[in-house]
Amino acid sequence: MSSQFKLGQILCEKCSLKKPANQRYYYVVIQEETDDKYLVIQAINSNSLYASGASINPSHPEEDLVVTQLKASYLLNQEITVMDSFFNEPVVSDAIGYEGNDTIVKFTPVNDDLIGNVYYEIKSKKNSTLSGYLYCEFYRKEKFIKPLFQN
Repeated sequence: MSSQFKLGQILCEKCSLKKPANQRYYYVVIQEETDDKYLVIQAINSNSLYASGASINPSHPEEDLVVTQLKASYLLNQEITVMDSFFNEPVVSDAIGYEGNDTIVKFTPVNDDLIGNVYYEIKSKKNSTLSGYLYCEFYRKEKFIKPLFQN
């Protein structure tokens, strides 16, 4: 069994399509569904259900989710995860700016992670400014492998 959703695709909830784009909950596919693995998505921006960086195995993805485009500006003033360029660590905080044009966000696989093409500035907890590319870490693969024998 394979899913219609592919690695790196950006998704949002179908029910949120009537909301303005900057108020939607965005996710990225971090593992495609196969015969032996579940579909896994990760929250890009924090929302009422999930913090940015939370890995989720959706129960009804074809019914609940739709592939969408995400522009850099849609994430401003929202909590996101970036790979901080100075400390080289993932940091979750509010996006306050980004470099370049208001481009469409795309993710590229790097080892077991996904790195976005948009370089954001975020506000740290100590009120300083940090910056880095959107970042999705996939560190719990073993929890999303299907059992060999299913009833």
